[in-house]
This record gives sequence, C-alpha cells and structure tokens, in this order.
Amino acid sequence: MAANPQDNDPHGLAMSMGDFERLVDAEDIPRYELIDGVAYNMTGSSEEHGHIVNNISTLISSHIGRRGSCRAYQNQYVKIPNRPSSVPDVVVTCNNTDWDKEKKLKPFKIQHPRIVVEVLSPSTEKFDRKEKFARYRCCPSLEVYILVSQDEPHVEVYRRTSGWMVEHYSSGQTIRLDQIGLDLLIDEVYEGVF
Repeated sequence: MAANPQDNDPHGLAMSMGDFERLVDAEDIPRYELIDGVAYNMTGSSEEHGHIVNNISTLISSHIGRRGSCRAYQNQYVKIPNRPSSVPDVVVTCNNTDWDKEKKLKPFKIQHPRIVVEVLSPSTEKFDRKEKFARYRCCPSLEVYILVSQDEPHVEVYRRTSGWMVEHYSSGQTIRLDQIGLDLLIDEVYEGVF
C-alpha cells in the first residue's frame, strides 16, 4: 500500500492511538495507517499494485465463494488487540462475526483475520515487513501473512505453524493455503502485470 497525502486531511499529523481509532471509526474516510504515532493517508497506489491486489482478491473470492464460512475483503480495517487498526490489501476471515450483518463490528472492522496479504510499495515496505507484521501477529486468529512484490514475481509467505519462518515463491510455483483449500499460482497472481 502506498502513502499519499491529500489536501485537508490529517496526513502526517501526530496523534495518539485513541485519536487514530476515532478517526478511522468515522464513516467514508480515506484509509489511514498510524506509523510511529503519525497518521498517513494510504489511498492511491501504482497500477501494478492495484492489479496484483485485484488478482489475489479475485482468485481467493472465486475459490471460496459466498456460501462457506470464509470471506475475502480488500482494503478493510483490521481491529488489532492493543494496537492501532491496520488496513491490509487483502484479508481473509473465516469467522462469521466478521461478516454477519447482525454480529459484525460497527463501524466495520475485521476482528478475526486468518490470512493477510500486503503488496509491497517503496514508501511502506519497511512498515509492512516490521511494524505491520508485528501488529497482525497480535491477532490470535492470524495463520498466514503474505508479502507480494510489485516489481518482480516474488512472494514471501509467513505461517504461524512454522514460527513465522519465511517461504519464498516465484514464477512457476504454487502457494498452498490449507486454511481455505486453495493452491495459489504465482503466475496467476501476476497475470497481466509481467
């Protein structure tokens, strides 16, 4: 996800975690991340970034459908215990309290992420690799964290079951996501990009 300031917004303003949560709880606001106590507007990205996010979301959504217990979302806030909320590029939840109209949080935030996907951008790669990953690991439901390069066909997968050790994937390889019964082909992730 890329950081892009807009006119008349709190981009680059220092704020507490409480103030940040009040900001992101507002209706119809741009996406923000709290990085080192400063709010950043995260809207906008490169064409490659957007295409990769769309490919991944479409591949996962078409595989899991709408009748099972799992749902995939793009650019939705994830509520993280004792940390600021964050917005992954793609998040999969398999807990119906996250998507059931009567049970979900209002304003809407995913509480039980199972798989989180971040497409790396030059402006946020360090944050995605370190602080954001540390935040997501605070979610007991998180099983897989995926970092996707937008500059070359390269994907890193981190799994709770392996102690968050990195697995590297490139063109011609397949990522097995047992959580949703999906074989994610790297070439399909990058279709139309390279």
